[in-house]
Amino acid sequence: MKCGIVSGNLGFRASISDKEIDGFSSAKQHFSDCYLMTSLETLSHTENGRKVLKRQIKHDDNNPHLINCYLYTPMGTREKYSIPTNAVVRGYGKLYDAQKNEIIRSMDVSVAEYEKKYKTKPWFCRFTDDFKTYDFENNLPSHFLKIFTGKEPSVNIAEQDFNMDLSGYRERVMEVFKRMDKEKEHSLLIGTGMKMLDGRTWHVYILEDVDLEKGTVTVKEKRGNKPREMSIDAALNTFKYIVGYFNNDLA
Repeated sequence: MKCGIVSGNLGFRASISDKEIDGFSSAKQHFSDCYLMTSLETLSHTENGRKVLKRQIKHDDNNPHLINCYLYTPMGTREKYSIPTNAVVRGYGKLYDAQKNEIIRSMDVSVAEYEKKYKTKPWFCRFTDDFKTYDFENNLPSHFLKIFTGKEPSVNIAEQDFNMDLSGYRERVMEVFKRMDKEKEHSLLIGTGMKMLDGRTWHVYILEDVDLEKGTVTVKEKRGNKPREMSIDAALNTFKYIVGYFNNDLA
């Protein structure tokens, strides 16, 4: 079965539920879509992020077996992707077999179809598409967050800079950490480059918390779904970039 794509500002009332949004925290990664899965979960951590999730992912009022995902086109219009839950979209058999969370699966298909149509993700992400199963794999979180929320991330430290780690950005990072310490509602991601944490390069983690008194940060990735606490210094010497929003940024 093919998915349906409808352009325009069509709205549906049947937003995904809070329970479904909470389910993002336990869903596990099976493909190279860490940027997408961490983005969805971190948006669930804030009031305005949850509003975005409910606005951009909806159950179809007329068909209980369709999930409608909305993404913003390069022209700024809101485009709907209707993805079936009871039939496999042609070419996505492996995805349907592995990813049992219907909402994440539907978003994966939507992003893949979006990228086939617009080819907007950074060229160095597209460069590896020939070696991946699907077009939704290998992407930058800032790109997904922009096409999903309609807003550029308000925090973007070194995502596309030619740096190995964040050690040279300590002052900017500590400004974000100090703000995190005051504003507990945030949707932030932290990513590795060529360096490894948990044995993977170019992997995206949720930046869950910072404890300035202890000098630690807590991060979480989506293959194991286990939070990991580490020192701020270790994080600065391991991770390459930070990207995302604070709650008020999505108002």
